[in-house]
Amino acid sequence: MCIYNISIDDALMERVRPALGDNDAVSRWMQAQIVGLLQQMVDGMQQNETKTTLSSRLRGIAAHAPKDFDYKKELENRY
Repeated sequence: MCIYNISIDDALMERVRPALGDNDAVSRWMQAQIVGLLQQMVDGMQQNETKTTLSSRLRGIAAHAPKDFDYKKELENRY
């Protein structure tokens, strides 16, 4: 497990301490917040990778279409 040191303004910490409790409770809360934020980042990165992969596949499909293929006419004919 990684360990990082962070600095937080004392005045700010004292303002929120009544809602968070003792130092152990503050540590648990901060741990949960950081893990949640990091997981959101990972999820966002995975979504971006999926979008890139999908768009790459679609470009690959388009590259194999005949040169005179008209996508608009194809869609009009379907509906």
